[in-house]
Amino acid sequence: MIKFTKIQALSLLLFCLNCSQIKAQNTPFLDPIYSDITMNTVDYSDVFSDDFHKMDVYQATQDTHSKRPLLLYIHGGAFYAGDKATQDCIDFCTEFAKRGYVTASVNYRLANALVFLSNKTVQLDAVLKTMADVKAAIRFFNKNASQNNTYRIDSNAIFIGGYSAGGVAALHTAWVTDTSELDANLNTILKNGIKTLDGDAGNKGYTSKIKGIFSLAGALHQTSYASNGDIPVYLAHAKNDETVLFECGPGLNNPLVVNLCGTGKIYPRLDSVNVYYDTMILETGGHAWPGLGQKGADFNNAVKEIATFFYPFLLDNVRLHKKKLIHATGMLYPNPSKGNITLKLPKEVPFAEIKLYNVQGKEVFQTRCNNAESFALSLPSGLYFAKIQTPENSWNQQISIQ
Repeated sequence: MIKFTKIQALSLLLFCLNCSQIKAQNTPFLDPIYSDITMNTVDYSDVFSDDFHKMDVYQATQDTHSKRPLLLYIHGGAFYAGDKATQDCIDFCTEFAKRGYVTASVNYRLANALVFLSNKTVQLDAVLKTMADVKAAIRFFNKNASQNNTYRIDSNAIFIGGYSAGGVAALHTAWVTDTSELDANLNTILKNGIKTLDGDAGNKGYTSKIKGIFSLAGALHQTSYASNGDIPVYLAHAKNDETVLFECGPGLNNPLVVNLCGTGKIYPRLDSVNVYYDTMILETGGHAWPGLGQKGADFNNAVKEIATFFYPFLLDNVRLHKKKLIHATGMLYPNPSKGNITLKLPKEVPFAEIKLYNVQGKEVFQTRCNNAESFALSLPSGLYFAKIQTPENSWNQQISIQ
């Protein structure tokens, strides 16, 4: 069964031109328009000098934009293993660099595995240290932007995310912004460790502000960390994940590890506090699907969806606006159809991504098109489910092909 995502609306205060017939798109920050990508390794801390505080920075050599969005990718490994050069890190950073982002795969401090797996204080301290390191990496780029601006980043367009422990780190870095959100035990660990939520990894005096986040098979220690007005998020998770559970349970499915709540518990919380989000919920895939990188279809779909999710935040005059989800009855017509379908969008909506699924939940068609655009389908007769996603909303529609 296909599960369609429910998201809040994003209101765009701009008007866009209708476009022509469906064809390959070449939109910066949305499509992979560059081919020549370079990578260099840099030290991002001015306090520590070790492999834990290095990152690999990816850029497109042909990109001449004076201001480019920045995306930091945080590797997995349960906070005691992993590295910035694993395949998912390379593939994710490369794909977003092809779209015009400056991307960085970030190393961070890792705990001793034997101690970590049996000590919850060490586990919580490891997450806090990772948060500190990620913030220092963000500040590194903002510091550079204020000086020689080598990377030409837009300090108002910084995104972070990651896989597994990296997703956990991204969610907590973005949403735990005040010590009042932490219980007494965590506040004690904080004071005995990184001292403050800004951390101890350097580049002081510069902002670590984030525009958006994504989590691939990540989770929260407490869903209450998500609160009204928090940073938008894209969540991807498999229901049969036994390492970071889709609902709630001990991390690594080990009772000696702290409790974590996955996407199945996070998005209802986001509904209740009006945080803008989207999800990719998989029936299968376990915990390993993001680690396949470009070899995995779900990873590739997540890359495309995250780029689409972040794109509106790069446009001028965009703001979040609370309103009810609009259902798109009649959005695709005629219905039933004999194979030629027209998409009808409000004139202010720039484009829509359309995916069709058969009754078994398998994706059978995907395209991007524009207002009042027609397209032909060569599909067997039967019932299909359409997911229509624009920068401002997401709709579902049932389609009958005769």
